[in-house]
Amino acid sequence: METKLKKEDVENIQIDHGILFKNYGLEDQVLIGPTRGGGNFKVERTYRNIEYDGSKGDTQGLVTVDDENATLTVKTLKASLETFADKLPGAKITRDDETRKITKIEAGSLGIIKEEDYIKNITMFGQKVGGNFVKITIRRTLDKNGIDFSAVQKAEGEIELAYRAHHKYDDDTTEPIYEIVDIDSMDLEVL
Repeated sequence: METKLKKEDVENIQIDHGILFKNYGLEDQVLIGPTRGGGNFKVERTYRNIEYDGSKGDTQGLVTVDDENATLTVKTLKASLETFADKLPGAKITRDDETRKITKIEAGSLGIIKEEDYIKNITMFGQKVGGNFVKITIRRTLDKNGIDFSAVQKAEGEIELAYRAHHKYDDDTTEPIYEIVDIDSMDLEVL
């Protein structure tokens, strides 16, 4: 029985905190930070066994995936209006005409969230012992968890960002909701 680790096993150990970006690789790319507690990527799927008379239970070849959702979650210490706006998709946002910085956030109207309120992507990089990175991207994201923000004496206010990927109703083949790739290094030119 083989019990020794291989070099490849050790080189694929993910170390340290993840580095997260909003709209990675795009003109409006932003580093999400400072963060605390690292980032968490989660894919949830609903599996269903096709039942038939005489079935003895789960049957190979008769299991379907009914739905699939992906989230990237991180806690930030950045209590900026940009952070609050990301937490409140569909809110009424007022920006400075010159700088385009957010100056005010107000309750928006109820109803369908506009396409432009979705964040194009959230990308997390996690370094591995071997020096390469795992790059995880989720697309068409919203944080639908609302705001839970506290200002506490002798502590920093943490804001949990829970970005959830969204399927496209008209075409899910060109850009899937998530992508996981192994890369040699982070593209510093994009940063």
